[in-house]
Amino acid sequence: MNYENLDYNRARWNRMLLNGFWSILIITFFLECLYLLTVAGVARTTFITEYIVRPTIILLGILLAAETGIKLLRGKYQDYIMIITSSLLSAAIVYIHDTINYLLLALFLPVMVSIFYFHMRKLVFAFCVTIATLYTLYAVMPAMNAYLTAVSLTTISIMFLLFTLIAGGILMRGRELMANLQTYFETNRDLLVKNVWMDKLSKTDALTDLYNHITFHEFFERLIEQHECNEVPVQLALIDIDNFKQINDTYGHRAGDAVLTRVAETIRANVNVNAFVARYGGEEFAVLFTDITFEEAYEAVESIRNHVSRLPHEQLGGRSVTVSIGIGDYARNDGKERFFHLVDEALYEAKHTGKNKTVVPSKDTMHASQLA
Repeated sequence: MNYENLDYNRARWNRMLLNGFWSILIITFFLECLYLLTVAGVARTTFITEYIVRPTIILLGILLAAETGIKLLRGKYQDYIMIITSSLLSAAIVYIHDTINYLLLALFLPVMVSIFYFHMRKLVFAFCVTIATLYTLYAVMPAMNAYLTAVSLTTISIMFLLFTLIAGGILMRGRELMANLQTYFETNRDLLVKNVWMDKLSKTDALTDLYNHITFHEFFERLIEQHECNEVPVQLALIDIDNFKQINDTYGHRAGDAVLTRVAETIRANVNVNAFVARYGGEEFAVLFTDITFEEAYEAVESIRNHVSRLPHEQLGGRSVTVSIGIGDYARNDGKERFFHLVDEALYEAKHTGKNKTVVPSKDTMHASQLA
């Protein structure tokens, strides 16, 4: 759980609640000022003192104390300050006006505020504060003593209890829904991760982490279409590790796998981010270049060949291996199969004319292919 975000959200919601309490003060002051217009004579001075100045000072004191508490305390204690503040505001409004007309409405406020936090313990705390406020007002207010009997007081207490129980039921149901929702999202997230992982496995080679044979041909076809439609440059290089069967026979398949992995890393390190690198099969790799010139693609594969030839392999006793490369530049209307065959022929020539070299299909071969 991200506790920093939790604390930030708690502080934000408490700030909103406190702004709401300030709004109560402003609205109360405004309504009393409007009512003052109906009061005349000597009574006006008394009204101002009793119903405007004194209430405003009391409510202002409560809110300033709440502001101070919010600034001094951190975390969950701010929530309890807001519940106590709501109870004090309610009690002050009822006591100042010395009437029970606002009693039920005002005393519901702490419980309503506690629901805002979606926490059962705070709901119970709000109920206790409400009951304590109710009986305190009953003890100090003559109007309540005159109007309410012990039975009425008990009835109101039971009513608050029932309301709290209903609120608790809502919280429990809400928590249940939240738990179900969290389970749903976690299940979907796990399924999404699994699908992404399975998709990656279906597209990549497990040993080298390069794209596999099938994915190479899918991307190759799309690049050919892009060239035919928009003349996007496309170059293909086929890279084959020389004498790889001898490496497996002499040093074992585990050593052969280590060589394949390091050669794959070398290829990937010497091409740009737009190049598509795949393990075509066995000890053969394919690289599709795009958005660069043929000369730049040729320099890249020569860099690969030179780096591979100088790379020692611990599994081979410090010896290095070499690679043979065929590379070609796609021309309009060559077609995917024909172009691949030309580059494969160039690779075959490199393998059978000394190895550790890069061969480009001859212009005559390319021209004959285009005329065929």
